[in-house]
Amino acid sequence: MSSGFGSIQFLQELSEEDRQWILSSGVEFQANSGTRLIRQGEEGSRLLILLQGLLVVHLEEMPHVDLSFVGPGELIGEVAFLESGHSSANVTARENSLVLAIEYEQLIRKLGSDAGFGSRFHEAMARLLARRLRKNAEWFPDSIPEQQEVSTPLISAMLEFKNLFLRAEELDRESSGGITEKFSREFVIQVQKLELEINEAIGSSSELSSTMCDHLGRKMKAEMLPYILLSRMAERAYTKPRGYAGDYLTIEWIYQDEPSGVGSLGRLIDQGILGLACSGAVRNRRGILTDQLDRVVKSRGGDRVEVTSLACGPARELYDHFRSYNGDSPVQGHLIDIDAEALEFVKGWRNELDLAAQIDLQQLNLVYLCLGREQLDLPPQDLVYSIGLIDYFDDEFVIRLLNFIHDLLRPGGRVIVGNFHPSNRSRALMDHVFDWKLNHRDEGDMNRLFRASSFASDCSEILYEQQGINLFACCQR
Repeated sequence: MSSGFGSIQFLQELSEEDRQWILSSGVEFQANSGTRLIRQGEEGSRLLILLQGLLVVHLEEMPHVDLSFVGPGELIGEVAFLESGHSSANVTARENSLVLAIEYEQLIRKLGSDAGFGSRFHEAMARLLARRLRKNAEWFPDSIPEQQEVSTPLISAMLEFKNLFLRAEELDRESSGGITEKFSREFVIQVQKLELEINEAIGSSSELSSTMCDHLGRKMKAEMLPYILLSRMAERAYTKPRGYAGDYLTIEWIYQDEPSGVGSLGRLIDQGILGLACSGAVRNRRGILTDQLDRVVKSRGGDRVEVTSLACGPARELYDHFRSYNGDSPVQGHLIDIDAEALEFVKGWRNELDLAAQIDLQQLNLVYLCLGREQLDLPPQDLVYSIGLIDYFDDEFVIRLLNFIHDLLRPGGRVIVGNFHPSNRSRALMDHVFDWKLNHRDEGDMNRLFRASSFASDCSEILYEQQGINLFACCQR
């Protein structure tokens, strides 16, 4: 080991015993200047620690742009190690360097057998990654040539969007008729075109690396935020006053589909946002659930029907159901939400329809319910549904939730859970501009989750709203 060992900060944050294990387990090698140590897209097999020298990080898409530099004491290949995935960038020796290599399998065995080492190793790694983040912020170039980044259709769509906005401003300021209905329709179509081009360029099927997509996403956000924050709905989704993007009032505004915002231009932007595919999918799901409520009522032949809505939000599907039955519905509704404001909103229309005896509201935390830390005392349920919840959570929680729902249902009772499908053409815009990140799942994912749960079978039925970007997985107990 070189005499410079003592200056390597990552190793110094470990114990002497830890360092000795790394020294005896790792293999030192020399990397001449220009040697590629890690290739973007390849599956990682070893963790590298730079002992001496300098490495540089770059992407295949921008081979002549140095994204960051790696100095002595830093780890290389840690992201692929932590994620058990593929390398996100190329790493090349900028000068002759001395590197220590440890095989992933060997390190995994050590971490699994020595809890103390594992704790110290991960803490040291976290500190190193924090230092790297600060350093990268200093090294990262302020400007990268646009032609290396963005497809021509996306540039064109963004320019046309801006030009239409300027025309709208002129109409609003100079024309006696203001912004016309015809112009508004043209603007909505352009927003939809921009939505599609963003998804094509940096969405889940993009040919660019995830690092590049994230970089371009930040640039798109910087371009679009001054516009979308004029929109009532988009401003709320982005700022998240209730802690998450799709809160009850955001969903209610999407249901209302009545543009509003800062002045005439804000209303125009809001109209464009309400015309996005994701907004249409949210509106469409309301009718699907109303139909499913009718279905379960008919199946019970006039008997009392027990229905629970988890993370109920504005619960407009139940509002529509009770309105259509003119006070003669056999449904007993149990509405659960963690948000007191959401429940107050539902209480408003519940009182309007004089349904206090048929709808009870409970402020409960679904995570705690699934973990058994809170209790929900209900009779066996005929239908339990949630249409805007599980795409915020990982698979482990969804399986717990399905187990919880299974226990709520009577034999023959039905569950319906909604999730955005990967075909959602608003996905990149939601992810990168609105910071409205969801777990998109397809039919195979939903079947897999149900099989892993207490239902122990594939979905009995999968429904879709008209666009096919919101699916509703159904199963019976």
